[in-house]
Amino acid sequence: MSVVVTGIGALTPAGTGLDPLWESARDGVSHLAAIDRFDASAYACPVAGQSGFDAESELPSRFVKRTDRFTHLAVHAVRQALADARVVVGEDTDPERTGVMVGNVLGGWEFAERELRKLWTDGPRAVSPYQATAWFPAAPQGNICIDQGIRGPARTFVADRASGAYALIGGAEALLRDRADVVLAGGVEAPLSPYGWLCLETSGLVAKARASLAPHELYRPFDAGHGGSVFAEGSVFLVLERREHAEARGARILGELAGWGVSTDGYMPYYTVEPTGQVLARAMSTATERAGITGGDLGAVFAHGSAIPFEDVTEGYALYEAFGADAGRLPVTAPKSGFGHLLGAAAPADVALALRAMAEGSVPPTVNVDRPAPGIDLDLVRDGARRDTGWEHTLVVSRGLGGVNACLLLRR
Repeated sequence: MSVVVTGIGALTPAGTGLDPLWESARDGVSHLAAIDRFDASAYACPVAGQSGFDAESELPSRFVKRTDRFTHLAVHAVRQALADARVVVGEDTDPERTGVMVGNVLGGWEFAERELRKLWTDGPRAVSPYQATAWFPAAPQGNICIDQGIRGPARTFVADRASGAYALIGGAEALLRDRADVVLAGGVEAPLSPYGWLCLETSGLVAKARASLAPHELYRPFDAGHGGSVFAEGSVFLVLERREHAEARGARILGELAGWGVSTDGYMPYYTVEPTGQVLARAMSTATERAGITGGDLGAVFAHGSAIPFEDVTEGYALYEAFGADAGRLPVTAPKSGFGHLLGAAAPADVALALRAMAEGSVPPTVNVDRPAPGIDLDLVRDGARRDTGWEHTLVVSRGLGGVNACLLLRR
């Protein structure tokens, strides 16, 4: 029994749909720029990946008014994914046998901040009655179910930057346990509000602006000048099905989610990670073993690539710990440096890109790797995409604050 991907929906700084995301990743085009959503001039990182999605033009105005932007992004990405998979809930799949799994980190702060201003300036009666239901991380999950009439298993995963990977694993396990026939699994993040952005800044994870670097040069995974992530807004959802279900309805199969592994560092200080990479390596090994392959069968690694120095270095250590000498010949890439770290949607975006990369026979480059950082002995893909048509398996690495690790193994 296996789990396959039959549809993809994406709203990212590259545009709407997977095609613009893939084409810009393949070509090494950056979409990171100075923030224009609010005045970010006083922030350490005034740069972000911003989606141009106009909710008012795509969704009912009453719905937009009572929900946060992260719900808008998620609902539209799910609509895209279902259309891509040619699935209509209630026609092609039983609503009771259709599930939703969502990864998210911050919740809906754009809505919450607006209402908090009203609270302090005009009093509690000025606050929207939708405040309670608009901001919390599970809001997209509930609104997706309402929008599509879904009545099967639904869950929201909050595991920092690994949230989206956990959502995909949750979706796969729901299918393998026969709790559903179709699962919408993915993630969403809309961090571009003054307070949401401040939360990221105080996390210590963000890259700080430097006069020597243009906005599109600031996110530098594995480069000697790495100094943190540049975050972005967006949503990516996948349609997951058991292979036999997909084949029975004649679906186009984009690839297989063949393995996964999770681990937790349990390391102090909690805002850093276990320094040898051994615990992250266990998640990598579990993912490949579950898929029935070894490191020698891997064709590429889509790294977490946070550009936080101790995370970059330990990710390299983990690859060697898991795969030995094979790690040195593995093409490693982190294309998110071109469109930004999507937090709860980061792993789903990497999975979508990895599936397209295997189909196209081309590993996209990591943007902004000029000189690999000391201590990182990896075959980094940089200075352009790398052609490889014989490639069957890709490892996607995801990790979060507190040493949360989740790795996914994709098969073409």
